[in-house]
Amino acid sequence: MEPRFLKAYEMLFANFGESEFTYEDAESVLGKDFANIREVISQLKREKLIKYLGRYENDNRIKRFKLVPLAKVVNSRGELISILKQSADLIRTRVDYRVLLILLFYKSISDKWYKTVEYYKRQGYNENTAKDLADADVLRLRDKNGDEITWHSAGNNSQKLVENLSKLEDLNGDELKGFKSLLQITQIADLVNNSGNISIFSQIIQLFGNIDFSNYPYDVLGDGYEWILGYFAPQKAKEGEVYTPKEVSRLLAEILDPETNYDILDPASGSGSLLIEMYKKMAEKGEPNGMLYGQEVNSVMAIISRLNFKLHNITNFKIYEGDSLLSPQFEHADIVVANPPWNQDGYNEKNLGNIRDIYYYGFTNKKSADWAWIQLITYYAKKRAGVIIDTGALTRGGREGKIRRKFIESGIIDAVILLPEKLFYNTQAPACIIIFNKEKPKDKNDKILFINASYLYKSHPDVKKLNILGEDNIEEIVDAYNGYYEGRELPEFARVVSIDEIANNNYNLNVSLYVHLGEENERVDIFEEFMNLMSLNEEYEALFNRISGYMEEIKKLEGEI
Repeated sequence: MEPRFLKAYEMLFANFGESEFTYEDAESVLGKDFANIREVISQLKREKLIKYLGRYENDNRIKRFKLVPLAKVVNSRGELISILKQSADLIRTRVDYRVLLILLFYKSISDKWYKTVEYYKRQGYNENTAKDLADADVLRLRDKNGDEITWHSAGNNSQKLVENLSKLEDLNGDELKGFKSLLQITQIADLVNNSGNISIFSQIIQLFGNIDFSNYPYDVLGDGYEWILGYFAPQKAKEGEVYTPKEVSRLLAEILDPETNYDILDPASGSGSLLIEMYKKMAEKGEPNGMLYGQEVNSVMAIISRLNFKLHNITNFKIYEGDSLLSPQFEHADIVVANPPWNQDGYNEKNLGNIRDIYYYGFTNKKSADWAWIQLITYYAKKRAGVIIDTGALTRGGREGKIRRKFIESGIIDAVILLPEKLFYNTQAPACIIIFNKEKPKDKNDKILFINASYLYKSHPDVKKLNILGEDNIEEIVDAYNGYYEGRELPEFARVVSIDEIANNNYNLNVSLYVHLGEENERVDIFEEFMNLMSLNEEYEALFNRISGYMEEIKKLEGEI
């Protein structure tokens, strides 16, 4: 955390302690030293040093906040990222980046297991019982003979460590389903026999071996795991691997705002980042007791997501494998979220026709499955849904246009949000978020909220030519969406549009069509502009002739010399 934000925290804590305060209260304390109070509040929220408590019942314009006591954990996230950065720099392109995910997971879980054993021993349990309880609480790290297969039991023997890893899936069943495949694909066993890479592998083992990961909370370890995914995302994007930026996932979670007992589904779950952000949002309200469901067509990515959940200490999840469009294996959920493959080809009535009840508004053509995904997502959503999709889905005609019209006329489209360009690693094109609400109030059934957030971004701190959504950007977008439901005045970048107006535009959902940013274009008098152009042309000819005369004089002088 930057020193200036730590200073702001200390100033706020000196004034409010753990009591509630508002933006106005914060401004009265920080106003002389900080120009942008919104940025300060947003950054402290990101560092988990401020908790948002909602708005006052008698005045919903005023937000309430509370400080979280500063603890050692504040700096632990930065410390962990620094360690991971060292290990990432070691492997670069020579070793599969997923080896780093495996080793971080294994060392973290091993450390947590030992700490849990010690906890139960202090409670009076004997060592064997304490290990049984740790197996149940963390992960099963003893075989049927009672022998440990932890990181520590391998000592400094790389070969033994890899052997231990190969036993994890057999001992932990569905929780680590696919782990052996991940080991094979990353060729981790070959690293210990490769003279060129064994030194890299050994250095990472030594680096991780010197750290007790049990000192880090689970959410920090999980953030470290996702940092690795994000760090290598630009490189993997060139190979077709898609990663949803964390801040986009967070934006969607903030808008959908799930309750603690909600079941959440992502039918294109990837690394699980969207589901995890939804879980974190639920955790702000209490202990989440709903289920997280995902389905992923890539079996390797499915196991990566399972490890991701475990490192976040999330146990109430289920990840299926397979093509969701052709063979969905999940049930309905309260909220469905997804960042499905954009413009995916190969799906039409020929291969989707056997599940017509899901594709209830019709089948897409083979060129793009965007609206097939949207139908699947909304079919399984009991309450609300949010999808991150290519902006082309808002405007294309043909079969897609017909399906889009039926969605618009049904009244369940709640909002369309245009995001900035260059947020995603695999494309510089902007994306949009479409929010669907099956519980829309009747007075909003014939309206859609459009938010043009295309200018709300900051430069990416690590990757040139990329942008990110800052915390204040996320807050502005969420505030506009909530303002729509709370009856507050909307900012200039948001507008409520009637379905009649959209129908007059041929059911086009292009956000820029309804929300114009910047000044209106002035009326142009074409005849006046033409006369001005003629005048400029005359001035140009006069100036050209004058300079030509000068050049002739210079030539004559040069000839005389």
